[in-house]
Amino acid sequence: MLELEFLREIGRLTPRASKVMALLNDELGVRICALPFRVVAQFALAENWGRDPFDRLIVANAKARDAVLVTRDERIRSYFTRAIW
Repeated sequence: MLELEFLREIGRLTPRASKVMALLNDELGVRICALPFRVVAQFALAENWGRDPFDRLIVANAKARDAVLVTRDERIRSYFTRAIW
């Protein structure tokens, strides 16, 4: 949600993060991951492919959950084989 809100602040997204998440939850059942941040951060420490901390945390979260990651980001998709668009 933090990255979504940053994207809104720089004009790349119009609705607030909370509105986007509410829509994703209603339409697709997407919800905020309940993993403790310390678990995700430990996975992120092993990521050394980029300088964007949000990208590292997003990938780390997917890895920690052994989940598929849906992203338009080509760099993430080239690095993380379980990323799709």
